[in-house]
Order: sequence, then C-alpha cells, then structure tokens
Amino acid sequence: MTLPQTQPAAHQIGAHWTHQDGEHATLTITLCHACSGRWFPPRDTCSTCASSDVENITSHTRGSVYASSVVRIAPRGFQAPYVLAYVDISGVRLLAHSPSSDRALAPGTPVELTVARIADTPEGAVTSYVVTALDDQHTTTGEQ
Repeated sequence: MTLPQTQPAAHQIGAHWTHQDGEHATLTITLCHACSGRWFPPRDTCSTCASSDVENITSHTRGSVYASSVVRIAPRGFQAPYVLAYVDISGVRLLAHSPSSDRALAPGTPVELTVARIADTPEGAVTSYVVTALDDQHTTTGEQ
C-alpha cells in the first residue's frame, strides 16, 4: 500500500519579523526614542545607548543596495551561484539573498523586499526575506 505523499512544510527564516502582503514584504525594526538608533532584528534594549525606551516599527518595502557579492560555493541545501546583498531599508542595514540575479548588484541599486525560497533541505524548502532589483537590467557591478 502506498501512502499519499505530502509536501513538507516550509521553514521561514525571520518569520516573526517579516510581514507579507501579497508580493510585498516589510520587516519589524526597532526605533530607540532616546538616541534615534534603529535595529534589525528588533530588540528590547538599544545597542547604542542601552535605553529600553524603544518601539517596534514597520520598515518600508523598498531600499537600496549598499554592497553585494556572488556566492559560488554554497552550504548544503543552497544552489550556487547566488547573490548576498547588504541593503539599506528604513534606516537599517541588513543582509539578504537576491534570488533574482546571479550577478552582483551595484551599490545604489533600488530593490524591493519580498519573501522567497532560498534553499532546499531534507525537511523542506527554506524561505526568507529577500531583495529583488527594481529595474529590468539588474544594475550589476560586472562581477559574475
């Protein structure tokens, strides 16, 4: 007797900080009222001034690339090559995958935050917040 095959549940990195509305995504970031510092992932105490006068706010859906690199040797479950980019969104700098490109993104490239699959493991797909270049040309640095 063959049992019906079920799809394994997806595992989402940062799921409790990520908010998805259709194709758009935002993140929860922390704003410190004492020093105006901003943090991602969110925290209860400001890492700059140690104030606990903080508030969680929602990021914008768009930002820009600070720097990026192409990963050519991937850990198990990840499919190389892929792009990792430091991205500035709503006053925080975060590291995100960019699955829409296999070429490094130039600094200043406008990107949009979404959620997508970044890896496959024996337990199922792994998803996370990712960034996608907003222009069709995927402004690149020339690094392949």
